[in-house]
Amino acid sequence: MSYRIGIGRIWHESNSFFAIGTRLEDFESYPGGLVVGQPLFNRPDRADEITGMLKVFSRDNQFEPVPLLGASLEPSGAITPDCVEALSDLLRGQLQASGDLDAICFSLHGAMTGETIADLDGHFLQVMRDEVGPAIPIVCSLDCHATVTQQMHQLSTALTAYRTHPHTDVVETGERAAEILMDVISGKTKPVTCMQKIPLLLLDRGTGSSPIDRLFEKFIGWDDLEGVIACSLCPAYPLQDVPQQGWTAIAVTDNDKALAQRLAEELASEVWRVRHELLPEPMLAPVTALQKAIQMSGFPILVTDSADNVGAGAPGDTTGILQALMETYHDADGLVLANFPDRQVTQIAETRQVGETITLDVAGKSDIRYGHPVPVTAEILAITGGEITDDGQFSGNPTIDAGVMVCLGIDNLRLVLSEHAIWGPQPSLFRQVGINPFEAKIVVVKSGIGYKVTYGAVAKGVVHADSPGPGSRNVANFDFKHIPRPMFPLDGDTATLHR
Repeated sequence: MSYRIGIGRIWHESNSFFAIGTRLEDFESYPGGLVVGQPLFNRPDRADEITGMLKVFSRDNQFEPVPLLGASLEPSGAITPDCVEALSDLLRGQLQASGDLDAICFSLHGAMTGETIADLDGHFLQVMRDEVGPAIPIVCSLDCHATVTQQMHQLSTALTAYRTHPHTDVVETGERAAEILMDVISGKTKPVTCMQKIPLLLLDRGTGSSPIDRLFEKFIGWDDLEGVIACSLCPAYPLQDVPQQGWTAIAVTDNDKALAQRLAEELASEVWRVRHELLPEPMLAPVTALQKAIQMSGFPILVTDSADNVGAGAPGDTTGILQALMETYHDADGLVLANFPDRQVTQIAETRQVGETITLDVAGKSDIRYGHPVPVTAEILAITGGEITDDGQFSGNPTIDAGVMVCLGIDNLRLVLSEHAIWGPQPSLFRQVGINPFEAKIVVVKSGIGYKVTYGAVAKGVVHADSPGPGSRNVANFDFKHIPRPMFPLDGDTATLHR
């Protein structure tokens, strides 16, 4: 007997505080961003959840993977109504064209928001259910930063999320989702899912830090318990202003609701117990952060500007840190590096020559709420561009198209500007213009956690800057209108786990 399994991926982290909406054209222009039908399976270089799903289903020829839709984009603003309608129509059309399916294995992010629909992950699950009915199993993989909703819970057979941050187990999570689905189809298991919401709203410090490492080790260890299928902890995406915001503990068991409920509540209670320990590391004003980095010994010293993290839905070109750099770079004993996307500057620089001195306004063009362009007079040291390696494997692709790249020099300060925003702190960005960032005194990274993957082994110190931006790790900087209240830490200990 052959089982036909629909496979797809709709993956987007939607930042409610980034003013520019995300359009269908943004998916279409992103490399591999919108793929329909068979081309979804024709990517030998991919390294995402679908890679893991196909790997598992290829082990048994009675499972026939059926390609549906792949729509993926780096984090950005809420998705426009026209884009939601277009993606819904594409998904619906593929489900109809695929004929009878026995199951669906799907990769969702879990933190997708539309300008008019708060829970887009639940919306796309509803599209699937409308087409295939309530009976067939649907197992979904999630980013662990999913803001899990009741609709997602009710419409899926099982949910399983990444177990690392930075996310180094994307493929493995796809494998786990596929294995869960295979066991359901074969009749080995009957998943029962329970979830417990936790009124926490903060950007976690990653699974390599305490106490979150212990929390993840706890539920991962439950894999060995009899009757447990998979458990997850989703620290949510706190830059979503949505009604079901908050962390979520998820337990999936084999037809044992009491066990699932007990584990979900136990994990949630443990998270709540250590909530004060989970608060982000202290941050300094940008000038103070740079001054501290300058005084530290060794190199490179990293200064993180997490509020402008492209991987958190920020544009990458806010200028709070750049203004501070212009005040402090000359005090550093060695090169000071920073990068920003700036299409306008790269277009102008393309018409000039290396060695020329140029005066122009740099960055700050995406959203002036977080800083204005900064006037700069600098020497053009390099004009290049093209593909750079994805050193941190942040995008699921081996390379990233940076577009045109320009390196501007002001004494010991190097500003590397790219035509496109770059996902993740990429040392390759600087190497592309002839600079070894590991030998610089200071490297400014638009990153909250990802720097641990690409710079963690070489950095001699890290200082966290509290700059303005839509990805700020200081949630008190934002005006939330739709989240449930009270919420820790915004409302202090007035928030309670069981309301």
